[in-house]
Amino acid sequence: MRAYETWPQRAGLGALLLLSLFAWAPALYPGYWQGLEGFVPVFNAAAPGPVAAVATTPDLWRGAGSAAFLVAQPLIALGMAATTAVRVGFIFCFLAGGLGIYAWLRPRLDDAGAGLAGLVYVLAPLFLGVVYIRGSLADATVLAMLPLALAGLTAFTPRRSLAGAALAVLAIVWLWRAQAGLAVPATILLLLYALLVERSWLAALVTLVAATAGLVTLLPFWNQVAPAPVVFADHFLDLFQLFAVGWEVAPSVPGWQDRLPLQLGFAIVGFTVLALWGWWMNARRTLPADLARLFWFAAIGALICILLATALSAPLWQITGADRLLTYPWQMLLLALPLLAVLAGALPVVLPDLRTPATWTVLVAVTVLASYPYLTTTFTTAPPPDRPVVMFGRSQIALLDAQLTAAPDAQTAQVAVIWQPVASLDFDYNVFFQAVAGEGEEERIVAQLDVQPLAGARPATSWRPGEILMETYTLDLSGAPAGAPLRYYFGYYDWRDGARLPVNGGLDDKLVLDGE
Repeated sequence: MRAYETWPQRAGLGALLLLSLFAWAPALYPGYWQGLEGFVPVFNAAAPGPVAAVATTPDLWRGAGSAAFLVAQPLIALGMAATTAVRVGFIFCFLAGGLGIYAWLRPRLDDAGAGLAGLVYVLAPLFLGVVYIRGSLADATVLAMLPLALAGLTAFTPRRSLAGAALAVLAIVWLWRAQAGLAVPATILLLLYALLVERSWLAALVTLVAATAGLVTLLPFWNQVAPAPVVFADHFLDLFQLFAVGWEVAPSVPGWQDRLPLQLGFAIVGFTVLALWGWWMNARRTLPADLARLFWFAAIGALICILLATALSAPLWQITGADRLLTYPWQMLLLALPLLAVLAGALPVVLPDLRTPATWTVLVAVTVLASYPYLTTTFTTAPPPDRPVVMFGRSQIALLDAQLTAAPDAQTAQVAVIWQPVASLDFDYNVFFQAVAGEGEEERIVAQLDVQPLAGARPATSWRPGEILMETYTLDLSGAPAGAPLRYYFGYYDWRDGARLPVNGGLDDKLVLDGE
């Protein structure tokens, strides 16, 4: 009798459902976390579109597609606040991803191994970082849909299950409509899985048909492309960053790239190493052939995905032009994560001494405890508006609010502004606040303020994407003509040559505020 058979039925599933709470509970905290994408997911969930276009430059491949907001938008339509609906969307990604891993692996790793794999997956530093540090609903959706697609293909293969095929098709199409750039390598991964692990041409055909359907739905938006927001080649990983420890939000900390933690995590690394050792020493000749194929596929596939995130693969990206698909090469780690979960979850299978309830419980406890340093994030109580007042630069600064106080005969005018950087700035821009009289050719500046924002204490290059900043600027109107109607201009400019940051993609170069 196997040790697992003495356990309560579905103990692994129960542990996954219960302990995954540690992964998604922070999404229930008051306020919204200061992710690197700021309130951009909230803005776009509240304003449906084929490709996210509010407070971000729409891009078919690198951008967030409409399916990334598929869970949030019906909730908003029912009256739920957009921030709450987006939080529910992130929680869905955790649960769908974990349950997808469980459903995929249970036929081969049993309940306990599949439950451990699912828990390792949702508590992986990369998954937690994608949600609570980057705040990317599109990438989180990829982490949810890829395991579901694998689970669907696995269910379809032995019994020609229509439900399995339907799940695979739905997940693949959803993936394409959420993050088309990542969907391309994900589809290749799924095709190889169907052919090499499941050994099913029909499963490969299901994958190909679903991917084609997803691609066809994108054809009407084929012209929505934009220049790369960053230089792709500048963001390759060093291998040591996958294993370094550090949780301070600073790019100089080992293991950080683009302010995001990309460590694989103690549980994944430790369990995977032990599982590979146990597989080599104890189980190579005793494992079923299909499980051995899965192990080989997971090990080699994860290694390839990791290498594609490093500078070793730079020539391949350049030759193929595949760097057009992704913003950062380390996004390939998202595809490696389910494969690493396979190896980590297989630990009790390949090492019989770890099959007892006591040792399995220790493995689960270690997984939860190892995730603790990665469950910290910063929250804000500032409610996002329905959409930003304006966007400055190349969708770099979202102006969340601008309140002007200026009576007709007042000696001063004040503007209280709240803004959120959603991309790093490469220069310490100044702020201008002007009072303008007259119209057209007779327009003239009657009062002006040009200063460093935040009194120079926090220059623009130090702003962390996603943080909320606020300041009030006061303009001396003592020299303005009495009784003249005034307009007010606010914006950012380069003090070296006077060039202003464009507003809303170049529609203007300042925010216009009317006096009372």
